[in-house]
Amino acid sequence: MSTDTTLIEKREELKRRLAAGEYKTLVDIFLEWFDRLLRKVTRQSKPFPLWLITVTLCVISVAVTTAAIYFAGDWAAYLGISTSFGFGFEVGILINIFNGFLGIIILIVINQYIKRFFILWKDIILDRTESLASLRKIEGWIAKCCNWRLHLLVAIVLTILSIPSVSFLVYPVLGLPIGGYGLIFTNIVNYMFTYVLLYQFYMAVFLSANLRNYDLKLFVADPGSSELMSRLSSELGFFVYLVAIYTAIFSFWISRLGIFASSLGIVVMLVWWAPIIALFTLNQTSLSSIIRRAKWKTLNEIQTKVERLQAVENFEDKETMEAINRLIDYHDRVKATRDSALDFRTYLGFFNSLLLPLLAFILGNLDLVLKLFGIKP
Repeated sequence: MSTDTTLIEKREELKRRLAAGEYKTLVDIFLEWFDRLLRKVTRQSKPFPLWLITVTLCVISVAVTTAAIYFAGDWAAYLGISTSFGFGFEVGILINIFNGFLGIIILIVINQYIKRFFILWKDIILDRTESLASLRKIEGWIAKCCNWRLHLLVAIVLTILSIPSVSFLVYPVLGLPIGGYGLIFTNIVNYMFTYVLLYQFYMAVFLSANLRNYDLKLFVADPGSSELMSRLSSELGFFVYLVAIYTAIFSFWISRLGIFASSLGIVVMLVWWAPIIALFTLNQTSLSSIIRRAKWKTLNEIQTKVERLQAVENFEDKETMEAINRLIDYHDRVKATRDSALDFRTYLGFFNSLLLPLLAFILGNLDLVLKLFGIKP
């Protein structure tokens, strides 16, 4: 009874803290600060919409890094990097703008994905959590996501380590100019956003991997058809789509730039399928573990009831035998239910995710594809 009381109290406390907005990621804190700055500059009282904050942040980031390169006199070095890859100066600037926009947008989208899980915990999952151990795991994941000091420290340390290793080890090997303070400052900004993004990405993947350890209350007769499983599968599938969209954009972009030869590009595209397949597999195996655990809990309870009836050893009693038969039938029906959250919609979403990089590669190499079919581009 004390354990149940403790579980209920901790569950309600975590729900209250989530509802009050006490859990904020590093990205949340930065976006709130940036919103206050924009409102102070524009003398607006109402918060700006997230899409406008994102666009403004992208524009400012690209403008600041480009201005740093210009005023530091690093145009020649920047042009040397672009031409070493076979790009013109204008294409190099376009790549810088594209990478800056894409990185920030993906970062904010992943942060929104994590916040959607915070809402899912508060609205559904916490009430379905059946053990203190699972509740502590949920709380631990939320705390790691919102440990902004650790998040910032990781990004700073990795950025500091990346600057000398890239500027003084990788660039000379590739024959690229190191550049001056402008390029170094640009790299610092890009690395910071990149490592903040990677931390968020790791938290999202860590959630998928850690889900298998949660004890959740599901529909007893058929755990796989529970609404909670459907919601979790949809949310996790969204992240797979996000990875697929990112790889598709990147595939199209480098195909149009001709960074890889056509044959090598096909190999690279197949490699890009690997994270999509791995993430989908991780998500579904975690959900299957939750379902199987719930099934075995029900099956064990039924088996216990049957053993109690058999312990009486009154097999001539009609009611006892009918009760045993009903329990065995129920046991078989529960055992025959599916062990996963896979359905037609899940498979369709997975195949659509795989198609996105393939379509992007085809569009990026449309001339080659048309030639294969004997069509002159």
